[in-house]
Amino acid sequence: MFRSGLLMMAILVSLSISAIGDPMATVLAQGATVERRVGIDPSRTVRMTLREAILLALENNRDIEVERLNVQMTGLDLEASKGIYDPTMTASLFYDRRNTPVANPLIGGANAGLLTDNLTGTASIAQRLQGQGGTLQASYSNDRGTTQNVFNTLNPQFTSTFNLSFIQPLWKNRQTDPARRQIRLARKRLDISDSQFRQRAIEIISQVQRAYWDLVFARRDREIKRESVELARTQLAHNERLVEVGTLAPADIISARVELERRNDEAAAAIDAIQRTENALKSLMLQPDSSALWQSEVVPVEMPEVETGNSLPLADALSLAMRNRPELEQFRLRGELNQIDAEYYRNQSKPQVDFVVNYGIIGLAGRVRTEENFFQTSNALLTKRVNDLSVLAGLQPLPSNDGGFSLPASLLGGSGQSLWNMLQNDFRVWRVGLNVTLPLRNRTALAQLGRAVAEGKQIEIQRQRLVQGIEIEVRNALQSLETARSRVESARNSRLNAELQHQSEQRKFDAGQSTSFFVLDRQNALSASRGRELRALTDYTKAVAELQRVMSTTLSSNNVEVK
Repeated sequence: MFRSGLLMMAILVSLSISAIGDPMATVLAQGATVERRVGIDPSRTVRMTLREAILLALENNRDIEVERLNVQMTGLDLEASKGIYDPTMTASLFYDRRNTPVANPLIGGANAGLLTDNLTGTASIAQRLQGQGGTLQASYSNDRGTTQNVFNTLNPQFTSTFNLSFIQPLWKNRQTDPARRQIRLARKRLDISDSQFRQRAIEIISQVQRAYWDLVFARRDREIKRESVELARTQLAHNERLVEVGTLAPADIISARVELERRNDEAAAAIDAIQRTENALKSLMLQPDSSALWQSEVVPVEMPEVETGNSLPLADALSLAMRNRPELEQFRLRGELNQIDAEYYRNQSKPQVDFVVNYGIIGLAGRVRTEENFFQTSNALLTKRVNDLSVLAGLQPLPSNDGGFSLPASLLGGSGQSLWNMLQNDFRVWRVGLNVTLPLRNRTALAQLGRAVAEGKQIEIQRQRLVQGIEIEVRNALQSLETARSRVESARNSRLNAELQHQSEQRKFDAGQSTSFFVLDRQNALSASRGRELRALTDYTKAVAELQRVMSTTLSSNNVEVK
């Protein structure tokens, strides 16, 4: 009776399986279907090493390009700040005509007015001296003037003037001034930009390393899941043969098919993980318009490996980190920026004492006026009357004269003669002295100096906090590396034992001493142990990358030089 019941149950199970259809055909069809990935051309495959991925990222990553442009702009800011020391040349040419009312008959003119015309050309050049903050300026002026003033012997009159001046700060603005402060600040900011560019390059390389190994894990994880699917499919076929020969119950076919579908589901989900990790890697190393590479499947050619050898001592790792971290270099540069500001504001609080020297030479030339003034006319009439009386008296006549004033021949000529006379250095003007400005309170400079001192203390506190954070990062990274190395060894041993368990269980099943449930369970354990080993290996390589990052040896470890 019991055996007949079992037989009837087996028949019902077989009928129910027939009623469901042939799910195995569907499974096989799914297994034969090419995996569809959005935006990926199956015919395009790019095999890539980790170094190639890093170089692509350094060349195409938008964040790297932004930092590179920041360095370029900061360099241009430095060049702009140096422009204050470029010589400045100024030139002007003016024509001036004036008709001025006059009430003094000695000024000359007609109709109570004085008409003058002047054509003046000037040129000057100024140069700031960077060493001690002095200023040197030279100017030249040439003027051609005509006037109705009949008392001017030369008309037109040409005047040439050359002047040289020098101003040297003796206290305030001698050691530093706004221009030199800006140049020094711009240099430090350029160094900070270089450090920030290096820091960003290290961060991008670390991100590429993590993304690369995540893609390696995702692809290998899919292979593990596919192998698990193949094991389930093989077990299903094996169960079907045993059912056909009557040595296995039909219910074992159902359990094998359920497990096969579950593993197919996990294998399909692994495709999504590959797509996401591959897109993450591409976003780091490709430009948005790199359509060919975006549509290609990236196949990493490197596999994670565990390095053999002794661990890096904590003291050595901390020493490397403190010596190489760009953040510490940036804090050092920020401190130097603060010192520049403090030095400048301290200097601005002092009195200003400037030493001033001026030296000038003048040249003059012109043409003798033909008109006579009333003094000359009156003198000529008086001289004629005296000479007439002298003749009647038998006396010698008075010698002729031009009013008692005669011009030297060197003053007769045009603009060229005026310039020549100036160069003779016969007529000189010079001046030397001090300009003193005493601030009575100068609260602005004192307040800015106090703020700079407080900011310097703040920078030092922040630097100490960063040092503490770096030490924690190094300790954690070293611990993660050691833990990952131990996990790799444990996971490898677990996988080897899982393989032995699976083989043993399979032999027992073939000998009729085990069930399909235990075989499938051993297969799941084997797949899980392979996944754990892969995860441990991946975590180890990522831990190595993280340790390189916290010690700032990422560039040297990957033979990368950024410029």
